[in-house]
Amino acid sequence: MQTSFQRSLLLGGLALFCLLSLILAPQALHRVYAQGYTDQTTQGKRIVVSISQQELTAYEGDKEVFDTLVTTGRSQLPTPTGTFHVIQKLSPTWFHSPWPKNSQYYYAPTYINYALAFKEGGYFLHDATWRSAFGPGTTDDNQGSHGCVSMNLDSAKWLYNWAPVGTTVQIE
Repeated sequence: MQTSFQRSLLLGGLALFCLLSLILAPQALHRVYAQGYTDQTTQGKRIVVSISQQELTAYEGDKEVFDTLVTTGRSQLPTPTGTFHVIQKLSPTWFHSPWPKNSQYYYAPTYINYALAFKEGGYFLHDATWRSAFGPGTTDDNQGSHGCVSMNLDSAKWLYNWAPVGTTVQIE
């Protein structure tokens, strides 16, 4: 009798878990990957990355609220330009090279503290704790990123905490 009751309780709990997963999971995924953001959902926040200046500036409306030096993509793996949106936030995460070990672009699995995806295919705004310098002169072919926009840890943490999914990212 008690075993039957425990089994029923377990099955009921499992059914409730599945039901809640079906109800809540699509909303969570929608929040991460949804399109058509408005200033109301992102509070008018936008991120502007200047490739020529190797600089990232954050705005709320027309007011500048943050500025930091960055390193963008090397010439063979450039950072894409255009208007994007933060489509996913990861903290912490690991980046894994899409290139084979014998490729000149291969990199070992890399721990990242704060990452904001802005374009499918592995394009992120993220910390780069292995770098000691950011800004102009840091994108030559030996030092530039693989297409991401990298910055120091404190800047990446600030940006991660400030920018909701949907924040506009302009790269020019």
